[in-house]
Amino acid sequence: MVEKKPNFIVVGAMKAATTSLYTYLKQHPEIFMTKVKEPMFFNNFKQENKYKILGKKSKKPTTLKEYLAMFDDVKNEKAIGEASPAYIYNPQAPQLIKEHLSNVKIIAILRQPTDRAYSNYLHTKRADREDAATFQEAIELENKRIKDNWSPLYHYIEKGYYSVQLKRYFDLFSEKNIKIYLFEDVVKNTKETLKDIFKFLEVDENVEIDTSKKANVSGNPSGLMGWVLKKMRYYNLMPKFAISDYLPKFIMQLIFKSVYKPTEKLNEDSRRDITERHYKGEIKSLEKLIDRDLSSWLS
Repeated sequence: MVEKKPNFIVVGAMKAATTSLYTYLKQHPEIFMTKVKEPMFFNNFKQENKYKILGKKSKKPTTLKEYLAMFDDVKNEKAIGEASPAYIYNPQAPQLIKEHLSNVKIIAILRQPTDRAYSNYLHTKRADREDAATFQEAIELENKRIKDNWSPLYHYIEKGYYSVQLKRYFDLFSEKNIKIYLFEDVVKNTKETLKDIFKFLEVDENVEIDTSKKANVSGNPSGLMGWVLKKMRYYNLMPKFAISDYLPKFIMQLIFKSVYKPTEKLNEDSRRDITERHYKGEIKSLEKLIDRDLSSWLS
């Protein structure tokens, strides 16, 4: 009989293609993923009302019973998982995961920290949850916001210190049960990365996955449809509904083209300056921890 609780978790990071990975994993017949992409149980557990959050949030499981109920539909899948990218940043999450899922496998995807921070800012801005007019202004406000107990949603720079966050997992879990990938792996070498993940999860590596669907397409929503999408994001409405599951690819492309305006890219000089100022030492530490060459992140 299959034990109906997760044996792997995608723990992070936010804005690092975790939604795309979730979409791909869901397609594998030997993998079960929760209907809600981000249960965030181990963040909400014992932490109710900890943070100031702008806007409403959908109800998340806050008891072990509610959390495990999300896996009631497990049949004969070998790999049972969920994806809550906020787990990587939460200092309590690794210990709580260890307590309740001692042998769970951990997957993390990391993105160049300045790029991740800027994408996070754009996401918050699109959802009408950011008052700072510019990314630089948001960075300057960050320390005060953290001191004032604002939600991690606004910890743009702080969330980029991956080595500190990952060390909590390496301290608690066996190294053979942890897999770290880069954003570039998932985006540029999707098929090879999925094969490696399937091997890690001990499921059929040769299952064909449709990687053509784009999750979390970036851009600024415009017009009436854009306004509707922004409100759905703001209030986190219909978290289980994915329009791309119901409409053909060419229709989706037309919708995105008409609704989303291209986002303004971060100035290259600003990107280098922020990386140099905040992340140079961090990237060097991360290279040693995960044994990957990250020199491209510094260029």
